[in-house]
Amino acid sequence: MSRHSDNFFTNRARQQLQVAEQMTTAASTSQHATSSSTMMASSAAGTAPTTTPSSSAVRALAMEYKSLQEEPVEGFRVKLINDDNLFEWEVAIFGPPDTLYQGGYFKAHMKFPHDYPYSPPSIRFLTKVWHPNVYENGDLCISILHPPVDDPQSGELPCERWNPTQNVRTILLSVISLLNEPNTFSPANVDASVMYRRWRDSQDNEYPNIIRKQALAANAEAKREGIVVPMTLEDYCLKPTRKPTTESGLDANFYDDDFDLETEDDLPSDDDFDEDDDDDEDEDEDEDSATAPISKNNGGSSKCKNNGLGREAAAAGADDAESADDSGKGETT
Repeated sequence: MSRHSDNFFTNRARQQLQVAEQMTTAASTSQHATSSSTMMASSAAGTAPTTTPSSSAVRALAMEYKSLQEEPVEGFRVKLINDDNLFEWEVAIFGPPDTLYQGGYFKAHMKFPHDYPYSPPSIRFLTKVWHPNVYENGDLCISILHPPVDDPQSGELPCERWNPTQNVRTILLSVISLLNEPNTFSPANVDASVMYRRWRDSQDNEYPNIIRKQALAANAEAKREGIVVPMTLEDYCLKPTRKPTTESGLDANFYDDDFDLETEDDLPSDDDFDEDDDDDEDEDEDEDSATAPISKNNGGSSKCKNNGLGREAAAAGADDAESADDSGKGETT
């Protein structure tokens, strides 16, 4: 059961490592290229390597530390030993559940060189760890932390060693992978390596017994410090929660409640403008057609009014003539 879980966490760490490397390679290339040209120029000028931290190292570590606080690597807790020093970190590793290291709380110090990320950091365990790739003094031996030099006798490929595109996240994922799957070909602790292979091949329990005792002792130390160690896969693999995009002081529905803001659906489209133009043209045509008969009627009505006035005048003249005739007849009589 424990070996199956070891494979689970090893494969999980490898997958996350591949994703982290892909995300950081492109972003780091331009920055490292600029700084590399500066370092090469200094070397060509005969300038001795500086012993003070470079601005690029401070900037890189500040960004990485911020990223790990916002999106931590599962199974790890990272903090600064001294808030004023970005070059020394305290890293705590939680033993993966259902493995030999379950319940363990293994602390280590990570120290960065002043020319980081061109040189790798170093990791030294403060908690006792019986492991084929951990020296007796606690120093971790892992390919990713070895300088990028060509050393055929080491048995390591150049691509397995440190390069400036690596970062703390990829280091931590490599550590958790190595924890569950040691490298026994070039061990730092030969006795632990022999014991591990004997347990792997013949089910000898000496190796797992030592690991479990160390995990229990580390768990007791975590309780004294008030640290809660994840004991289940759900707690261990818990994904970090992202902060909401809206500020807590603002009501998300503030604008919707008080103002009628147009959304994309409410905004007029080109088709709407075309329809409006067609409607305007239709209205103009209707107005023109309605105006024409009105003009004719007006002309006809005025003509009719004039004719009526003429008739009235003629009638009035006829009446006057008749009255004149009547008056004449009266005088004759």
